[in-house]
Order: sequence, then structure tokens, then C-alpha cells
Amino acid sequence: MTRLRLVAGLVVVALAIAVALAVGCRGREGGEQESAQVVDMELMAFLSEARALHHQANLKEESNDLPGAAAAMKRLVGARRPHEGTTTPEVEEVLADAYARLAELELRQGALDAAASSIKAGLAHAPAPTYFRGHLIEVEGLIEEARAAGLADAGKPEDAARARERAIELLEEVVRIQDQVIQRSLAARDGGAVEAPR
Repeated sequence: MTRLRLVAGLVVVALAIAVALAVGCRGREGGEQESAQVVDMELMAFLSEARALHHQANLKEESNDLPGAAAAMKRLVGARRPHEGTTTPEVEEVLADAYARLAELELRQGALDAAASSIKAGLAHAPAPTYFRGHLIEVEGLIEEARAAGLADAGKPEDAARARERAIELLEEVVRIQDQVIQRSLAARDGGAVEAPR
């Protein structure tokens, strides 16, 4: 349930940012104002659609319908994006988070290769060290952990050990990324210097 609240919270925050942008654009004049408001409305519509699909996935998950929950996330990652051809942080974060959730759902169904593909797609939306990239890599570590268990059960101890080692490396990378996120946040709050990425 914590995961569901986190996702809903992130989408609500992104929606609030979009509303603030739309309100801020009202002070502009002429065609620029109309163009900016159209873009903002597209962004708000996309974020509202994302929230609705996450709620659908929540309901499916609560009914133990994991394929249905995954289908809702597939709809989200395949949805029309606002202002085609450009990217915004809000859209990229929503997509990265949706791919992470899709991968978690696929992992829970034992579809490790599909989950790994979802992580790869999600990482394209989170190239910088952010919470979202860290979360995607965390799920990738869980996929490797599950792969290690499957290989061990299949009587392949060497392959299992390699997968387990890869899981440990990925989870250590998560710690590094999220530490950078925290350091940046603290530095921004305190007005200090940001520590260089490791």
C-alpha cells in the first residue's frame, strides 16, 4: 500500500506543477499565451490520464489481477505524449515510474525477460542520477535476484552466483544514486555546493 500511495503522490505533485505552469502562463499576451496554455493543457491531460491508469492498476492489483494491472501500465507507457517531439521532466518522470511499476508487475508474474526489457525502456527516460533512475535500477536488482534463485533451482550454481553478484552490484548502484539525490537536495535546501557524482 505504501508503494501505491507513493506513486499517487508523485503523480499528484507533477499535476500540481503543471497547474502552476498553466496559471503562470495567463499573464502572457497574444499567440504566445494561447500556445503556452495549449501545451500546459496537454501536459495536465497526460498527467490526469497517468493518474487514472495508476488507479486502475491499483484496483486490478487489489483484485490479484496482475496481468490487468500490467496492461494499465502498458497503456500508460504507450499513451500519446503531450507536445510530441519534445520532452518535459514531468512526462519523463511519469514514464520512468510507470516502466518501473510495469517491471515489478512482470517480475511478480515470473516474466523476468519482459521485466528486464521494461527496465531498459524506463532507463531511457531517466538518464541522470534521480530518484526515478535509482528506483528502476533497484527493480533491476530484484530481477537479477529472482534470476539467481531460478538458476540455483535449475542446478546451475555458477550462473546463479553470477546473477546474485550482479544483483548486489545493482543494489549498490542504487545506494550511490539515492545518496547523490539526497546530497543534492540537502545542498539545494542549504544553499551549499553539490557534491560531484561518483
